[in-house]
Amino acid sequence: MRNPLYTTRFPAIFDIVAMVFIFFFVQIILNTILGLCGLSAPATSAIDAVDIEQYISEQIALGEYIAIIYPLSMLLAIGALWSYARLRGGKRVIAIRHSKSGLNPNVILMGALWLLSSQIILEPVATLLPHSEGNGLGRGLAACFTAVISAPILEELLCRGLIFETLHRRWGNIISILISSLFFGLIHADVATALVAIMAGIIFGILYVRTSSLYTTIIIHAINNAMAMALIGFGVGDMSFHDILGGGAAYWIVYSIAVVVFVGSAIEAYFKVFKPKQKAVK
Repeated sequence: MRNPLYTTRFPAIFDIVAMVFIFFFVQIILNTILGLCGLSAPATSAIDAVDIEQYISEQIALGEYIAIIYPLSMLLAIGALWSYARLRGGKRVIAIRHSKSGLNPNVILMGALWLLSSQIILEPVATLLPHSEGNGLGRGLAACFTAVISAPILEELLCRGLIFETLHRRWGNIISILISSLFFGLIHADVATALVAIMAGIIFGILYVRTSSLYTTIIIHAINNAMAMALIGFGVGDMSFHDILGGGAAYWIVYSIAVVVFVGSAIEAYFKVFKPKQKAVK
């Protein structure tokens, strides 16, 4: 049997490359058009370069701009990728699946803790990688709306509802989870963020397979982003968990708990999602 990765039938390897290219091409075209129309992101200053009132004003203006442009760019990208998949012969390339287990509070809580534990574990590596200053979304209510509402819905619709579902029909769970997670990492700003996002994408993918519901990943994604915005609101958004906890014993206790939660969640995921179920002997 031929490996579906090495055929020209959709989806093939070159389709993945094409879809990545299309996503970023749409962003470039949109930004170019906005630039020609005289529309661009408001200029922002470093927090230590201006007084606090000017800094907050600039960040709020940025948040309002992003709240409009981000959904527009994502919807255009989703539309372009959907069109490409349809032209290549894909069927039902966007799926908004939902099941009763998708809103199970226990699954959502454990998923959120699993995601948080992965971020704590990866932090020592992520802090060594290049990263941009600030959160890129600005501040204020508009920025919160983007982070907690727009981003979870649109990113999950793109990465799980479109990318995963497109690949899953031919390649199965594992390959589809990994590739959609890499795509999820690519659409984030920098290397450090991408590393954490890839792991988050893997967790979201596993939870999506387990619950057969996009609602699960959207809610957990929203909880995670809400926590990040809350940290920014308290003035510690740019600090690591290590710095917030003051290092020392407190940090390592939390880190150890995170390892236990992560490993336990991964083992549970293996038995519930990946381990083949044995048929009962009659």
